[in-house]
Amino acid sequence: MKICIISNSHLTGDVRLYHKLAKSLAQKAETYVLSGKGMINKELNPYQIIVDADSPNKILPSLYRECMRIKPDIVIPVEPLTVPVALLLRRRLGCRVIWDIHEFFAYAHGERYHFLLRPFVRFAYLRFQRMLARSVDGITAVNLSILQQLLPGKISPKKHIVLPNYPVAGVWDGDQDIPHSLSDLCKMNFDLIYIGGISKDRGILQLLKAATLLKKDFPLLKILIVGRFANEKIQREFNSSVSNYNLNRTIFYQEWVPLEKVGLLLKRSRFGIWFFNPSNWRMPQHLPLKVLEYFAAGLPVISIKSSLMQGLIYHNDLGALSPSFRAKDIALTILKMLRLTDKEYAEMSARCLEISNTRFVWESLEPALFGLIDRFS
Repeated sequence: MKICIISNSHLTGDVRLYHKLAKSLAQKAETYVLSGKGMINKELNPYQIIVDADSPNKILPSLYRECMRIKPDIVIPVEPLTVPVALLLRRRLGCRVIWDIHEFFAYAHGERYHFLLRPFVRFAYLRFQRMLARSVDGITAVNLSILQQLLPGKISPKKHIVLPNYPVAGVWDGDQDIPHSLSDLCKMNFDLIYIGGISKDRGILQLLKAATLLKKDFPLLKILIVGRFANEKIQREFNSSVSNYNLNRTIFYQEWVPLEKVGLLLKRSRFGIWFFNPSNWRMPQHLPLKVLEYFAAGLPVISIKSSLMQGLIYHNDLGALSPSFRAKDIALTILKMLRLTDKEYAEMSARCLEISNTRFVWESLEPALFGLIDRFS
């Protein structure tokens, strides 16, 4: 059996597509991850293949041609635009189509438009998605809310399953050799670490303002930020704020770290940060992978209060939640965590590791994934 996972935007080494879906499926079939960028691997299953890609739209014919060459039994599209490619392949090859969807695409797409146009854009895009959802053979979704939005009242447990973005077992147990690019950072220890996209809705400016308040009580505070900026404007604001607030000895920035080396930085940090703007509807809906990866490294998490985070972090005592997105409240929440005794911190860290190893591990989802594949193979 052959399976193709196709994407017009993700890297071939994407965490969910390659390190989870593809590596799991490789136990049952020849599995290929096709995209326009990333690593190339033509030797070992799962395989990684790069196709010609001038843009997310122009890549679609290349994905189609490469799949026609491979002749898969199952095609797994990732974005809405790759679903029609998979449906065309089904018509030509008779393969099955299982859509892996991990985003509220209609809301994310609507955010690109003027706020007066957003409801109409979301409505149109959601109708398009629902049409696609009715056309595919099966769906794997990162959470139940996405399934309910796509198929209101029409979810079938035999065809539609939830595969949360849990970390793989021992996600940070890999190579501990320190690359030269991280040698300076690995000589330090950090009070707080943030890993992810850097934008206003991710609270980067609130974090900088909170840092200025925290310096009064913790003058040696060190915060590590790892990720890429959403755009040049937020990067300029970030650099300007670091300079204006005199945070050059507090804030440390690293643009990119290889996935297998992230654990080196997590193990040198005490708390993980995951902020989001609660007024952005889609952000509080996800169980973020990064939060679970912080837990897997034994890091308690400081986040923003929401029903999801309250059920996860507050009720399990795995960190602390700011009651609002305001810098002052965020600073007070961080201050509470920084004042934990060594014993209190060790106990909280142990709870994070335990819940990661027992409840939030990708391998526990494999039976459901294999069952879906078996029904369509």
